[in-house]
Amino acid sequence: MLRYRPTQKSRSRDGKQATKAQSLVEFAITLPLLILLFTGMVEFGFMLNTYLSVQDAVRSTARRYSTINPFDANGDVDPAFYVSAAEYAIDLLAPAGDPDSRQIVLEPDRDNILISLIGVEVDETTDPDSIVGIERFFTGEYYKHFDDTDPPTLYPDSSIGDFLTANDAEPSDSGLLIIEIYYGYEGTLNLPWTRPFFSPEDPSMLYVSAVMPTIYAKPLDQASP
Repeated sequence: MLRYRPTQKSRSRDGKQATKAQSLVEFAITLPLLILLFTGMVEFGFMLNTYLSVQDAVRSTARRYSTINPFDANGDVDPAFYVSAAEYAIDLLAPAGDPDSRQIVLEPDRDNILISLIGVEVDETTDPDSIVGIERFFTGEYYKHFDDTDPPTLYPDSSIGDFLTANDAEPSDSGLLIIEIYYGYEGTLNLPWTRPFFSPEDPSMLYVSAVMPTIYAKPLDQASP
């Protein structure tokens, strides 16, 4: 009786086909996971880019308006100072003259801009120097650009003291301008598996702040001419 005996060549061909089929099955199993990981990385990249854009807007606004006198001729804070600073930050996030840019639009019923103008008085006769007064130049402690939301400032008086005495530093008479932005990131890809984390109904809230010294809020007896 004649029996078929596979040659080395046929056995090699069968082994390659089996290996190829196994690889295809493994790829089919891992493909959904790879897609989830890839799209998650892309979405996170969009969120990081948005965060950096908000951060740039906050820092630029704080730098610019720390050099602008917020007081009027009577020595009272001009409310237009706060409005102008907030609108400047909004324009940086969504430039009106640049429709091709990816604009970041603040939603009044969710997001907000907080602005604090603070004067800190220090007693230099004590050892170490101690903070004896913190004055906030706005009714209600800080300016809130949108009335529909009520996010808290992360710079209450206790935090101001910690900020000025960080790393064992001694405080000094200071004027501070603090800009804070709350922004809800809604997602960019809008895929079914990213919506539980990023969606208009349940956005991921981003928070950015910047603190800049301003001579205009510094106690008058120590202010530079």
